[in-house]
Amino acid sequence: MGVVPTYVYAIFGLLFLAMIAWVLNRAKQNRRQMLEDNKPPVAGSDSIAGVAHDKGQFDEPNDAALTEMADLLEEAAESQGLEFKE
Repeated sequence: MGVVPTYVYAIFGLLFLAMIAWVLNRAKQNRRQMLEDNKPPVAGSDSIAGVAHDKGQFDEPNDAALTEMADLLEEAAESQGLEFKE
């Protein structure tokens, strides 16, 4: 076997540098995409599926809802060692 010409080494060196540049560029793209896909939602930018059939139902709570809320408040007060008064 003879001596390998220096231009072969130059070609391999350029291919190696191009491969490194491609891998680094791909890693940057993957990181950017991952950050974009996993960023936390900003208030108002996310969509909530479904709508209230009767939007006025939340304006005035009924007695059952008020009783349930009072029970929840009483349990929360007791868990904190407080006395709940209506």
